[in-house]
Amino acid sequence: MKKLLLGALAACCALHASAAPVEDFIGTWKLERTTVPNYVVIKQEGDRLVALRYTRNVLTNKITERRFPASYANGDVTIAAGETIIEARSVNDVATVTMLAEAYKKISSSTATPTS
Repeated sequence: MKKLLLGALAACCALHASAAPVEDFIGTWKLERTTVPNYVVIKQEGDRLVALRYTRNVLTNKITERRFPASYANGDVTIAAGETIIEARSVNDVATVTMLAEAYKKISSSTATPTS
């Protein structure tokens, strides 16, 4: 029984150890299946993580930016997004970003501000 328990504990620890590293989240993520600019950028600013959401304002045709503090733990990035729900987590050891149930696809490792 003791060996079984230790084996289960080791397997559990191995799962967390293989979760996506924070570097897998850093970059520019674009909403899939759309041509309208709608991006989430996760980047490192000093010793902090920050998530930036860029969307085009349909009235002014300008891109707006919203900033959210973020932190990384156990393969997930927690984003304090207020009424905007942004989830960044490791799914099968692959970093994924979703917002309001829409999937974002990583388009670069760059963290530059999207311009279009």
